[in-house]
Amino acid sequence: MALAAAAAFAGAFVQSTTGFGFALVLSPALFAVMDPVEAVMALLVLGLALSLLVLFERGRPDHVDWRALAPMLLAALPGLAVGALALTRLSKGVLQVAVGVAVMAAAAWQLRRRRRGAEPHPVPAGVAGFTSGVLTTSINVSGPPIVLWLEARGAPPAEFRASLAATFLALDVAGGALLLVAEESASVDIGKVAPLLALVIAGYALGALAFRRLDRERFYTLVLALVACTGVASVVAGLASA
Repeated sequence: MALAAAAAFAGAFVQSTTGFGFALVLSPALFAVMDPVEAVMALLVLGLALSLLVLFERGRPDHVDWRALAPMLLAALPGLAVGALALTRLSKGVLQVAVGVAVMAAAAWQLRRRRRGAEPHPVPAGVAGFTSGVLTTSINVSGPPIVLWLEARGAPPAEFRASLAATFLALDVAGGALLLVAEESASVDIGKVAPLLALVIAGYALGALAFRRLDRERFYTLVLALVACTGVASVVAGLASA
Protein backbone atom coordinates (compact mmCIF):
# COMPACT_ATOMS: atom_id res chain seq x y z
CA MET A 1 0.00 0.00 0.00
CA ALA A 2 3.04 2.31 0.17
CA LEU A 3 2.80 2.96 -3.57
CA ALA A 4 -0.93 3.71 -3.30
CA ALA A 5 -0.25 6.09 -0.40
CA ALA A 6 2.36 8.03 -2.37
CA ALA A 7 0.08 8.12 -5.43
CA ALA A 8 -2.89 9.36 -3.36
CA PHE A 9 -0.83 12.30 -2.08
CA ALA A 10 0.73 13.08 -5.47
CA GLY A 11 -2.57 12.73 -7.36
CA ALA A 12 -4.40 15.00 -4.93
CA PHE A 13 -1.61 17.58 -5.21
CA VAL A 14 -1.76 17.51 -9.02
CA GLN A 15 -5.55 17.82 -9.16
CA SER A 16 -5.68 20.53 -6.50
CA THR A 17 -3.11 22.51 -8.46
CA THR A 18 -4.47 22.05 -11.99
CA GLY A 19 -8.07 20.85 -11.57
CA PHE A 20 -7.57 17.27 -12.76
CA GLY A 21 -5.13 14.36 -12.87
CA PHE A 22 -6.05 12.53 -9.64
CA ALA A 23 -7.31 9.34 -11.29
CA LEU A 24 -4.45 9.37 -13.80
CA VAL A 25 -1.90 9.20 -10.96
CA LEU A 26 -3.75 7.03 -8.43
CA SER A 27 -5.64 4.41 -10.45
CA PRO A 28 -2.59 2.33 -11.56
CA ALA A 29 -1.42 2.07 -7.94
CA LEU A 30 -4.86 1.09 -6.64
CA PHE A 31 -5.34 -1.57 -9.32
CA ALA A 32 -1.96 -3.01 -8.34
CA VAL A 33 -3.00 -3.62 -4.71
CA MET A 34 -6.80 -4.11 -4.90
CA ASP A 35 -9.22 -6.12 -6.98
CA PRO A 36 -10.81 -4.08 -9.83
CA VAL A 37 -14.19 -3.37 -8.20
CA GLU A 38 -12.60 -2.43 -4.87
CA ALA A 39 -10.09 -0.18 -6.64
CA VAL A 40 -12.80 1.63 -8.61
CA MET A 41 -14.92 2.17 -5.48
CA ALA A 42 -11.91 3.49 -3.55
CA LEU A 43 -11.04 5.81 -6.44
CA LEU A 44 -14.63 7.10 -6.58
CA VAL A 45 -14.80 7.75 -2.83
CA LEU A 46 -11.42 9.47 -2.69
CA GLY A 47 -12.16 11.45 -5.86
CA LEU A 48 -15.51 12.57 -4.45
CA ALA A 49 -13.83 13.79 -1.26
CA LEU A 50 -11.18 15.69 -3.25
CA SER A 51 -13.81 17.30 -5.49
CA LEU A 52 -15.76 18.46 -2.42
CA LEU A 53 -12.60 19.99 -0.91
CA VAL A 54 -11.86 21.95 -4.09
CA LEU A 55 -15.47 22.92 -4.77
CA PHE A 56 -16.17 24.22 -1.27
CA GLU A 57 -12.72 25.64 -0.67
CA ARG A 58 -14.14 29.06 0.15
CA GLY A 59 -17.29 27.80 1.84
CA ARG A 60 -19.43 27.66 -1.30
CA PRO A 61 -18.86 27.01 -5.03
CA ASP A 62 -18.70 30.67 -6.08
CA HIS A 63 -16.52 30.15 -9.15
CA VAL A 64 -18.71 27.60 -10.97
CA ASP A 65 -20.65 28.87 -13.99
CA TRP A 66 -23.63 26.53 -13.53
CA ARG A 67 -25.46 27.85 -16.63
CA ALA A 68 -22.54 26.87 -18.84
CA LEU A 69 -21.87 23.62 -16.99
CA ALA A 70 -25.44 22.22 -16.92
CA PRO A 71 -25.77 21.55 -20.72
CA MET A 72 -22.38 19.87 -20.72
CA LEU A 73 -23.32 17.57 -17.83
CA LEU A 74 -26.68 16.71 -19.42
CA ALA A 75 -24.92 15.80 -22.68
CA ALA A 76 -22.66 13.44 -20.73
CA LEU A 77 -25.60 11.21 -19.73
CA PRO A 78 -26.24 9.63 -23.17
CA GLY A 79 -22.49 9.49 -23.63
CA LEU A 80 -22.21 7.20 -20.61
CA ALA A 81 -24.53 4.69 -22.31
CA VAL A 82 -22.72 4.94 -25.66
CA GLY A 83 -19.35 4.42 -23.98
CA ALA A 84 -20.59 1.31 -22.19
CA LEU A 85 -21.88 -0.05 -25.51
CA ALA A 86 -18.61 0.77 -27.28
CA LEU A 87 -16.69 -1.14 -24.65
CA THR A 88 -18.74 -4.29 -25.35
CA ARG A 89 -18.31 -4.00 -29.15
CA LEU A 90 -14.74 -2.70 -29.51
CA SER A 91 -11.39 -3.61 -28.03
CA LYS A 92 -10.55 -1.45 -25.01
CA GLY A 93 -6.92 -1.39 -26.11
CA VAL A 94 -7.83 -0.01 -29.53
CA LEU A 95 -10.06 2.62 -27.92
CA GLN A 96 -7.28 3.67 -25.55
CA VAL A 97 -4.77 4.11 -28.36
CA ALA A 98 -7.19 5.99 -30.62
CA VAL A 99 -8.35 8.31 -27.84
CA GLY A 100 -4.79 8.85 -26.62
CA VAL A 101 -3.61 9.94 -30.07
CA ALA A 102 -6.59 12.29 -30.44
CA VAL A 103 -5.99 13.82 -26.99
CA MET A 104 -2.29 14.38 -27.68
CA ALA A 105 -3.09 16.03 -31.02
CA ALA A 106 -5.72 18.30 -29.46
CA ALA A 107 -3.41 19.31 -26.60
CA ALA A 108 -0.53 20.02 -28.99
CA TRP A 109 -2.81 22.14 -31.18
CA GLN A 110 -4.06 24.14 -28.19
CA LEU A 111 -0.51 24.68 -26.91
CA ARG A 112 0.63 25.85 -30.34
CA ARG A 113 -2.32 28.23 -30.54
CA ARG A 114 -1.49 29.67 -27.13
CA ARG A 115 2.14 30.27 -28.04
CA ARG A 116 1.06 32.12 -31.20
CA GLY A 117 -1.43 34.21 -29.20
CA ALA A 118 -4.34 33.13 -31.38
CA GLU A 119 -7.94 33.44 -30.21
CA PRO A 120 -9.49 30.33 -28.60
CA HIS A 121 -11.47 28.06 -30.92
CA PRO A 122 -14.80 27.39 -29.18
CA VAL A 123 -15.76 23.80 -28.37
CA PRO A 124 -19.54 23.16 -28.06
CA ALA A 125 -20.56 22.17 -24.53
CA GLY A 126 -22.67 19.31 -25.87
CA VAL A 127 -19.75 17.82 -27.77
CA ALA A 128 -17.44 18.07 -24.74
CA GLY A 129 -20.04 16.56 -22.41
CA PHE A 130 -21.05 13.71 -24.69
CA THR A 131 -17.42 12.82 -25.43
CA SER A 132 -16.57 12.90 -21.74
CA GLY A 133 -19.46 10.55 -21.00
CA VAL A 134 -18.34 8.12 -23.69
CA LEU A 135 -14.77 8.09 -22.40
CA THR A 136 -15.89 7.71 -18.76
CA THR A 137 -17.58 4.35 -19.29
CA SER A 138 -15.33 3.07 -22.08
CA ILE A 139 -11.75 3.76 -20.94
CA ASN A 140 -12.20 5.65 -17.62
CA VAL A 141 -10.74 8.92 -18.92
CA SER A 142 -13.27 11.73 -18.53
CA GLY A 143 -11.12 14.83 -18.05
CA PRO A 144 -9.54 15.86 -21.38
CA PRO A 145 -12.73 16.86 -23.31
CA ILE A 146 -13.92 19.03 -20.41
CA VAL A 147 -10.46 20.51 -19.91
CA LEU A 148 -10.21 21.47 -23.59
CA TRP A 149 -13.75 22.91 -23.52
CA LEU A 150 -13.03 25.10 -20.47
CA GLU A 151 -9.68 26.20 -21.86
CA ALA A 152 -11.25 27.14 -25.20
CA ARG A 153 -13.92 29.17 -23.35
CA GLY A 154 -11.12 31.17 -21.76
CA ALA A 155 -12.37 30.36 -18.27
CA PRO A 156 -10.31 31.99 -15.52
CA PRO A 157 -8.20 29.45 -13.59
CA ALA A 158 -10.44 29.63 -10.50
CA GLU A 159 -13.56 28.91 -12.59
CA PHE A 160 -11.72 26.21 -14.54
CA ARG A 161 -10.64 24.40 -11.37
CA ALA A 162 -14.01 24.68 -9.61
CA SER A 163 -15.98 23.65 -12.72
CA LEU A 164 -13.87 20.53 -13.11
CA ALA A 165 -14.45 19.70 -9.43
CA ALA A 166 -18.22 20.06 -9.91
CA THR A 167 -18.10 17.86 -13.01
CA PHE A 168 -16.02 15.14 -11.37
CA LEU A 169 -18.29 15.23 -8.33
CA ALA A 170 -21.34 14.57 -10.51
CA LEU A 171 -19.58 11.81 -12.46
CA ASP A 172 -18.28 10.17 -9.27
CA VAL A 173 -21.75 10.10 -7.72
CA ALA A 174 -23.31 8.70 -10.92
CA GLY A 175 -20.50 6.20 -11.42
CA GLY A 176 -20.66 5.01 -7.82
CA ALA A 177 -24.43 4.55 -7.99
CA LEU A 178 -24.17 2.57 -11.23
CA LEU A 179 -21.42 0.37 -9.79
CA LEU A 180 -23.39 -0.36 -6.62
CA VAL A 181 -26.38 -1.41 -8.73
CA ALA A 182 -24.35 -3.48 -11.19
CA GLU A 183 -21.93 -5.10 -8.74
CA GLU A 184 -23.34 -6.73 -5.61
CA SER A 185 -19.79 -7.06 -4.26
CA ALA A 186 -19.08 -3.32 -4.59
CA SER A 187 -17.98 -1.94 -1.23
CA VAL A 188 -15.39 0.29 0.40
CA ASP A 189 -12.78 -1.04 2.84
CA ILE A 190 -12.63 1.77 5.41
CA GLY A 191 -9.42 0.38 6.87
CA LYS A 192 -7.64 0.84 3.54
CA VAL A 193 -9.36 4.03 2.38
CA ALA A 194 -9.10 6.10 5.58
CA PRO A 195 -5.26 6.43 5.52
CA LEU A 196 -5.41 7.29 1.82
CA LEU A 197 -8.06 9.93 2.53
CA ALA A 198 -5.76 11.62 5.04
CA LEU A 199 -3.04 11.79 2.35
CA VAL A 200 -5.55 13.13 -0.19
CA ILE A 201 -6.41 15.96 2.21
CA ALA A 202 -2.71 16.74 2.71
CA GLY A 203 -2.07 16.69 -1.04
CA TYR A 204 -5.08 18.94 -1.63
CA ALA A 205 -3.84 21.51 0.90
CA LEU A 206 -0.37 21.69 -0.65
CA GLY A 207 -1.85 21.84 -4.16
CA ALA A 208 -4.15 24.70 -3.18
CA LEU A 209 -1.10 26.71 -2.14
CA ALA A 210 0.64 25.92 -5.43
CA PHE A 211 -2.47 26.92 -7.42
CA ARG A 212 -2.48 30.40 -5.86
CA ARG A 213 1.11 30.96 -7.03
CA LEU A 214 0.41 30.24 -10.71
CA ASP A 215 -0.44 33.05 -13.11
CA ARG A 216 -2.99 32.43 -15.87
CA GLU A 217 -0.53 31.64 -18.67
CA ARG A 218 1.61 29.27 -16.62
CA PHE A 219 -1.53 27.60 -15.28
CA TYR A 220 -2.92 26.81 -18.75
CA THR A 221 0.46 25.73 -20.11
CA LEU A 222 0.72 23.26 -17.22
CA VAL A 223 -2.87 22.07 -17.76
CA LEU A 224 -2.38 21.40 -21.48
CA ALA A 225 0.91 19.61 -20.80
CA LEU A 226 -0.96 17.38 -18.33
CA VAL A 227 -3.65 16.69 -20.95
CA ALA A 228 -0.91 15.57 -23.34
CA CYS A 229 0.46 13.27 -20.60
CA THR A 230 -3.01 11.80 -20.22
CA GLY A 231 -3.00 11.00 -23.93
CA VAL A 232 0.43 9.38 -23.69
CA ALA A 233 -0.72 7.28 -20.71
CA SER A 234 -3.79 6.15 -22.64
CA VAL A 235 -1.71 5.06 -25.64
CA VAL A 236 0.78 3.20 -23.41
CA ALA A 237 -2.04 1.43 -21.55
CA GLY A 238 -3.69 0.47 -24.85
CA LEU A 239 -0.48 -0.93 -26.33
CA ALA A 240 0.27 -2.81 -23.11
CA SER A 241 -3.12 -4.54 -23.18
CA ALA A 242 -2.85 -5.49 -26.86
